[in-house]
Amino acid sequence: MGQYEQHVFVCTSGETCPEQGDTEKFVKILRERAKQAGRTADVRINKAGCFSQCGRGPMIVFYPDDVWYAGVQESDLDEIFTSHIVGGRPVERLRYAPGKPGANKVSEAELAAIKRAAARAGTTPAAGAAPAWKRVGPAAEVPPNGMKEFSVGGVGVLIVHTGDAYVAFQPLCPHETIPLEQGIHDGSVLTCMEHMWQFDIRTGAPLGEALEGLHSYPLKEDGGELYVALEP
Repeated sequence: MGQYEQHVFVCTSGETCPEQGDTEKFVKILRERAKQAGRTADVRINKAGCFSQCGRGPMIVFYPDDVWYAGVQESDLDEIFTSHIVGGRPVERLRYAPGKPGANKVSEAELAAIKRAAARAGTTPAAGAAPAWKRVGPAAEVPPNGMKEFSVGGVGVLIVHTGDAYVAFQPLCPHETIPLEQGIHDGSVLTCMEHMWQFDIRTGAPLGEALEGLHSYPLKEDGGELYVALEP
């Protein structure tokens, strides 16, 4: 058993999940339910990057149960919490079983249709919206040429010192949700040591055998303090 009995990952930065539902709100709802139930010590609710199943969302993944849910709606969250988190019984009607391992995205035409529908519904962020800056902490807490994960309003954020600048990414590798803080970087490439997925240290773009990149966050330094914009 790891640090938590259950680790729940909600895709909030994939290609389509955030456009198929308000997944940021999903996280807030599940965290509040866990708080109300007194389960914050043994159940961890995290935002996650892309699961490479684009078009089948919104998606939620439970570990160590290895249960994947697809097409989750806000109205399903109470059942997921009550049945799975509290009762230990997965919600079978929402269970994702594509029949093949690895990436399993829908066609490009279907992805485009999903994005068009989201744009018409107004679920995508407004262009030009001003970022809402949240304090991360002192820049000095990030080791020179190193990395450190911070919790910003309950959201995990990895801050990387590249040698001459700071950048912010999702804290978990999109491959198998391994903490990237446990990896290494050489000023150009960030490497997750679990399965050697690599990413461009400046942009988070996938390199080598990595199939997905990292979600990045706007970051600024002011008076020795770091600030990140998690959402508009």
